[in-house]
Amino acid sequence: MNIVGRYFWGTLSREQQWPRQVICEVYRRGIITLWKHGGGKWVQLRVMRFLLTNDDGIDAPGMAALYRAAQGLGDRHVVAPAKVQSATSHAVTFHRELIAKPHQEGTLFEGIAVDGRPADCVKLGLNYLVDDVDVVLSGINAGANVGVNVTYSGTVGAAREAAMMGVPAIALSLHIGDPTKTDWDAAHRHVHDALEAVLAGPLEPGTLLCINVPILDDGRAPVGMCVAPLSSSPLVDAYDRADHDEGGHRFMASATMTFRQTTPGSDVERLFAGYITVTPLALDTTCPKRLDAWRDHM
Repeated sequence: MNIVGRYFWGTLSREQQWPRQVICEVYRRGIITLWKHGGGKWVQLRVMRFLLTNDDGIDAPGMAALYRAAQGLGDRHVVAPAKVQSATSHAVTFHRELIAKPHQEGTLFEGIAVDGRPADCVKLGLNYLVDDVDVVLSGINAGANVGVNVTYSGTVGAAREAAMMGVPAIALSLHIGDPTKTDWDAAHRHVHDALEAVLAGPLEPGTLLCINVPILDDGRAPVGMCVAPLSSSPLVDAYDRADHDEGGHRFMASATMTFRQTTPGSDVERLFAGYITVTPLALDTTCPKRLDAWRDHM
């Protein structure tokens, strides 16, 4: 699969070199006709189809922002959790039924709310609820997903589920500064620009990208956009501790975006420096450097 032109999804072979400048004519909803310069050949491609999901819930401001961010890029179909599912990672539901209901989000969109995890939404969306999905978009998460946070993230978990099924997926997150100053209008504009950039790139089947937008408080704008590797630094774990009325103690996490180290050039360092970061992630978590040592041991 390759991106053809600016917005349109095709199944052209890698050997075919399609020029950027094409003449586009929309002659029926959902169908785009492209003229290949010099070749004298017409091909018909449908508009790219997106499945949108998140982990903050279908009525979260980040979902509305993502829906607006994808405007003009293709057909948008929302299948998202009915309630907040933050930090549920790649959890799925096996031992109870899942209920999927129509959900109207004001006048912006009509989607499907699922009483399950983000990965459940992707499973149902791709297999039962939305036909012919080309790309899954997960977000916009209220909070950055950089470094080891991708392990905990339901936003990334949903995108990973899609990639496992062979569908390109993009997890999108906004670094939150002062929660009272979160600018979702600015976020959707910057995410739109980021999506335009990556959708024109090498989105092979199973591609998994993690995109983070820096803090946008008080009119701040990103310094730029860059590709950065994932930081492997552990988080600083901090909890507020108090006595429990029934004995023992109560603990409440009090630090979520503090890392023990900040590696130069990593996604954490670049995001904190004000860049939109793009990080390709892998599904294979095998450690190849240790394979021979364990083969020798066993």
